[in-house]
Amino acid sequence: MSRAIDVYRDVSSEMSSARALPARAYLDDDVYEDEVDLVLKAGWLPIARTSEVARPGDYRAVDLLGESLVVTRDQNQKLHVLSRICRHRAMPIIEGKGTTKSLNCPYHLWRYGLDGKLLSAPAMEESAIFKAQECNLPTVRHEEWGGWIFANLSGTAGPLTEQLASLSDRLGAIDPSAMVTAATLEFESSWNWKVMVENFLESYHHIGPHADTLQQTHPGLSTRGADFDGLFTVLDNPPRSAEGDPFVVACVFPLTLMFFTEGEVPTGGWYEFNALEKDRFLLRIHLLAPPEIANDASTVEAMVDWVRGVHLEDIPVCEGVQSGLHSSLYRSGPLSHLEKCNWHFQRFLQRNVLDGAGA
Repeated sequence: MSRAIDVYRDVSSEMSSARALPARAYLDDDVYEDEVDLVLKAGWLPIARTSEVARPGDYRAVDLLGESLVVTRDQNQKLHVLSRICRHRAMPIIEGKGTTKSLNCPYHLWRYGLDGKLLSAPAMEESAIFKAQECNLPTVRHEEWGGWIFANLSGTAGPLTEQLASLSDRLGAIDPSAMVTAATLEFESSWNWKVMVENFLESYHHIGPHADTLQQTHPGLSTRGADFDGLFTVLDNPPRSAEGDPFVVACVFPLTLMFFTEGEVPTGGWYEFNALEKDRFLLRIHLLAPPEIANDASTVEAMVDWVRGVHLEDIPVCEGVQSGLHSSLYRSGPLSHLEKCNWHFQRFLQRNVLDGAGA
């Protein structure tokens, strides 16, 4: 029987009796493998911002849970998410990002259109089994929402946009779809992906590692999780004083983490998980802003300094949690009402693991 079923079966149906997940949820190889299949590949994962592939011919290569993908926009302005592995002998076709007229394999020069259709394949005329129409690049199901492009590797997830209708309403005044990437920070992260999600989804810890920063502007004990319990969760962070601006934290499960200020000119950011393994990943924090702000070097520098400083405060506690989970004496404790969004996350994991495993 799946170890993940054992872990998530006991998630509480009531916030008042919720407790942290057991250590094996973060440490067990079998649990992680089940999560990859039943949660991550079965869910909607962000792979790019729409603004990165805004013009005909634009592309961006993406590595997602072991799959090599490329996001393209063809000459008819249609967006595609394709495998970037050549159908001939498995050579990766393209890397990085840029603009191109076609996708050309560097090995034997098989050439594909931006829609994935095979356009030419040199010296295949003597093959009795070669059929160009059977050698197109596989497509991956995708949807656009909030300025992101999401992919679903399994092809089985429910429609994304309609599941996020309430989140669209909540973020309507912020309008993340109108923002562009202002800067990107990278951090090697040596802890389980759920440690990062859980740290992000509660501001209770403002009173600890952020005592001299976020706690001064947005006290952790005043934060509150909204009453959403589906594909997403929202955490409101009111300011200490009436002159301050609130900010909001949200997650589109399983791992699209985003935050936005709610002042006159909102800005924000999102966390991208790369090279994901059981106990490590490369984190890219992409800062988002309206184009006029993104082009203001001094404002962007201030955003970078602030976000970097806050994340540097988070790193020791995430590392500490990952280390502490190895203790044979650790038993998971009860959650505070300030960790409602973490409970929402647990409930999402429970539904997906149990339903996916047919339990």
